[in-house]
Amino acid sequence: SGLGAYVAARLSGGKKGSDAFVPRKALTVALSGSCSVMTNKQVAAYQAIAPTRFVEAERCIHEGDAYIEELYQWAVAHLGGEYAPLLYATVPPDELKAIQQRFGVEKASHAIEQTFAALAVKLKAHGVRNFINAGGETSSIVVQHLGVDGFHIGRQIAPGVPWLRVLDDDLYLALKSGNFGSEDFFAHAQGMFA
Repeated sequence: SGLGAYVAARLSGGKKGSDAFVPRKALTVALSGSCSVMTNKQVAAYQAIAPTRFVEAERCIHEGDAYIEELYQWAVAHLGGEYAPLLYATVPPDELKAIQQRFGVEKASHAIEQTFAALAVKLKAHGVRNFINAGGETSSIVVQHLGVDGFHIGRQIAPGVPWLRVLDDDLYLALKSGNFGSEDFFAHAQGMFA
């Protein structure tokens, strides 16, 4: 996928196995743009234990900065609890199809990705240090907008999904493509914090 190539081109290498680093407990946010079967299950599982907020395609398209500010204020109000707030655009396949038919595939996905990217930048400035990202496109655009040049590879959260520490910054990222990870992925990633 594009995400895999993007990450691979920017990895600095790192220790493998149980001695690899994990993030420290700090302000954390989860962002999910993937609509894969597993991500839908992961979002549903996380909704039972954590604050979650649906990111609406129509509002991303028509309200722009005002909607981003509203989502940002919601996220900030829910930081620091037992589980990180999750902002998600994840929907089942039939809902995704309806959104794409109504607004167009490119327009809808672009607006949602730009919303996530702007949110990540604002949240980093607020002091968020751990970002858990679900979805290849979501992860890629968040990484680009945070200005990440490369990573150190940390401990594996799930097969193919390690914790990453940004070079020259106290910032940690989990970047998960669609069907990776188990249903408890969001909680499990946070359970690893030192």
